[in-house]
Amino acid sequence: MKNPAHTYRQFSVQGATPLGLVVMLYDGAIAALQQAVTAIEAHDIQKKCAHLNRALAIIAQLEGTLNMELGGEVAQTLKTFYLYCRGQAMKANIENSPEILRSLIEKVTTVREAWHVADRRTSPTPATSAGEESLRAPSPATPAREASPYASSPSFEPGSLRLSA
Repeated sequence: MKNPAHTYRQFSVQGATPLGLVVMLYDGAIAALQQAVTAIEAHDIQKKCAHLNRALAIIAQLEGTLNMELGGEVAQTLKTFYLYCRGQAMKANIENSPEILRSLIEKVTTVREAWHVADRRTSPTPATSAGEESLRAPSPATPAREASPYASSPSFEPGSLRLSA
């Protein structure tokens, strides 16, 4: 029998919009950073490193899928943000600092909320009648969707960033 949580996540990913997938990645990074805070406070170095590695892998995924040509200034700003995130995660690891991670979580959460709002603005909403079709949000094929600074495929090697205990 399959794990129900795994099945739910699989269906969530399959049904998500491209921006919704970005939001899910941010959710994963935030969860991993929160778990790293808990591990630091419990003095569990092995778990701290595992959770930070997961957060770094997600950040690398986000950075690796940026489309610098089409994303322009937004993509460059996000690239700078991801570099900052990696640096803060490394600093928190070295200093065993939950405070640095909490501050980073706040910043990542703020950016995540912006992506969430963008996804809601571009996601289609169910119409109750054919006359309401023109009132719906743009579909995934609209130019607003294509303006995302993210490319359609990653260009990094997962696991290339690792912290050791």
